[in-house]
Amino acid sequence: MSPAPIPVEIWYQTKEVVGAVTGAAVAFLLVVSYDWLRARRKRRAHFAALRAEMDYCHGLAQTYLRDRVAAPLYRLPTVAYSSSLPALLSEAALSEPDARSLLSFFNEVETLNRGLEQAEGARLIADPTEREAKLADEFSRNMLKAQKLVPVDALSPSYYDRARSAIDSRLRWYRP
Repeated sequence: MSPAPIPVEIWYQTKEVVGAVTGAAVAFLLVVSYDWLRARRKRRAHFAALRAEMDYCHGLAQTYLRDRVAAPLYRLPTVAYSSSLPALLSEAALSEPDARSLLSFFNEVETLNRGLEQAEGARLIADPTEREAKLADEFSRNMLKAQKLVPVDALSPSYYDRARSAIDSRLRWYRP
């Protein structure tokens, strides 16, 4: 008498294999989703930091134009610019026109900061006539720089308007 044949299941129809493949797929999707959400939150934080710094710079430029102090003690901040913009550029999160708008704005901020430093240096000149002449020159240059950051009229957008538009268009896609 011969023994009864033992049914051989096809290996991919076994419960263990199906369970293992399903578990691996679910784990993969969870890891990918988590990484995607974390990167999205990080990008939103970078965009929000840039917008906050731009608004603060805009306010200080308005203060400079309004108060007309040649050598104020404050400088426009560039902390988010130096950390968030490189991160966004490395992730390719900005289009070329948006990057150009942000770089133009922050380049003008840095230029104004250098001008404010030069005005401070002019304020320290010992000779009163030379000091006043140099301070007036620096003040007029800095006023032009500040006017590029603040919209003077509605017809010509400032660097701030273009950069703010670029940031707002990106933040529209992220929930707070």
